[in-house]
Order: sequence, then structure tokens, then C-alpha cells
Amino acid sequence: MEQKMEQVDIFLYLHPKRIGKIKEGTYKYTLSCRGQQITGEEKTGETTEYRLALLCLISALQRMRRPSLLTIHTDCRYLQNGHQSIPAWKENGWTRAGNQELRNADLWKQVDKLFMGHAVRFKIEKMD
Repeated sequence: MEQKMEQVDIFLYLHPKRIGKIKEGTYKYTLSCRGQQITGEEKTGETTEYRLALLCLISALQRMRRPSLLTIHTDCRYLQNGHQSIPAWKENGWTRAGNQELRNADLWKQVDKLFMGHAVRFKIEKMD
């Protein structure tokens, strides 16, 4: 008998929220399933908002122990758009169309591996 996948909500919070280089950033995440929550928080040195978002997502996904139905709540469309582009990037050898460099490919490869076995959807919403 096939086991039913659990619904897990993942909430991602980034600070500061600005495009470009960040001297110091903080991310927080909350995983919520069946009324229980797991949280995490990390500070990073010089980075970008997009790398900060990817690091937050990776840290949250590393807490997953079994295949689940994931709803990722974030205000970062970069993550949603990237998730949709992963199959094309993989097919192109982790480059963008026209053989252009894929920024943050190291982190996108980790995300791809961590998404394996999960059903993933994104919910774009204001996160404070």
C-alpha cells in the first residue's frame, strides 16, 4: 500500500530585502506540518539577496526527512522562476539559454537534489 505524502508548509524570511550585494544578511525559515513547527535562522557575511534566498531554501529543505507535498511561502520570485527553469538548465549543462553563465549554479544544483522525491509548489506572498 502506497503511503500518503504529508503536506509541509515552508516559510522563508530574508533580511535585508534588496537587490544586489549585501554586507550581512539573515535568513529564517519555518517548516510547519500537522501543527508542529521546526525553525532555523542563520547569518551570513557578504552575499546577494538571491544567494541569501537560496541558502535559506537549502537549509529548510535539509530538515526534510521523507518525501512530502511542499508549499514554499516566499516573496522571492527568483526562487519560483528558478524552480521552473531547473529542467532547462540541467539539459543545457547548468547554463542559461545561449550558453550564458548560470549565476548561483552551485546552489541551484543543491536545490535540485533536495527537491527530489517531493512535490513542490510556490506561493508568492508578502513575508515580514
